[in-house]
Amino acid sequence: MLLTKLWENDLIKIRQENVNRISVLDGKMWDQLYPIVEYLDSSSLPLFEEEVIKKELIGMAEEALIEGITLEEKLGMPGQEFCDQMLSSREKSDRRKKGEYLVEFAVHFVWFLTFFSIETILTNQIELDMSTVILAVIGAAASLWIHDQIFIHPITDYRGKIAFRSKKSQALIILLVILCLIFADWLLWRMDIRISIPCGGRIFFAGMLVLSYLMLLVRKQYWNRRSKEYEWA
Repeated sequence: MLLTKLWENDLIKIRQENVNRISVLDGKMWDQLYPIVEYLDSSSLPLFEEEVIKKELIGMAEEALIEGITLEEKLGMPGQEFCDQMLSSREKSDRRKKGEYLVEFAVHFVWFLTFFSIETILTNQIELDMSTVILAVIGAAASLWIHDQIFIHPITDYRGKIAFRSKKSQALIILLVILCLIFADWLLWRMDIRISIPCGGRIFFAGMLVLSYLMLLVRKQYWNRRSKEYEWA
């Protein structure tokens, strides 16, 4: 499908590859690798470069397993010291990392706003309920947070692609997100704040679809261009 192809990019591919390899990693080895991965996450490295380093570390952990040695022995030094050496020779940019997160948020926001504005199209309203905008903001933030937990900050339950502590915790998080959405919708419905749409609901929705497509295209090209700076495939 066109939508699936647009949504996929090299950042998603390398993240998925890292998660898949972690999911079959020996538990004791993961206990050694996990603190290093967490330390990397706190760095100001651009997102793709961070995933490339994680891939290298996972490869070294796999080699250590085959050789029957610890990860620290394979690295030749403590994990944090190894990371510090790698980070000192690489470009760090906190501004770029924040910008990349902002782009990801904007893509999710536009998609949620498009979805939540379906009622506006059906009735061809000339006003957009403020609750729709707030719901899109909450939805985008929640989806990014959940995505972050799955791909970037795997918690102690390392087996499986979804790395939450348990299915119960995952269900609780989703429930809390839904409750927040319902509460925000109820609160803003009572306040009855509306934003005028000069072009009408259907034209607005069509414009949102075009904007969604363009943002996905730009996002895909950006991450695929960034991936060419590294040897990772």
